Amino acid sequence: MPEKLTEFDAVEYINTEERARLYLEAAADENTGDGSLIRTALNDIARAQDMSRLARKGNHHP
Repeated sequence: MPEKLTEFDAVEYINTEERARLYLEAAADENTGDGSLIRTALNDIARAQDMSRLARKGNHHP
């Protein structure tokens, strides 16, 4: 029987400034020199911030 895998999205876990900082630091530590991990981490952090901003905006009722 084939193993079921679930898709992982780091954005779901980057919900504080500290987590964003630690995630970026980990990407920098694991960087192989081409910067791809750092670019991915920055993209994930930006997506997480956008999602957080939208969630806060959605909680404001006029």
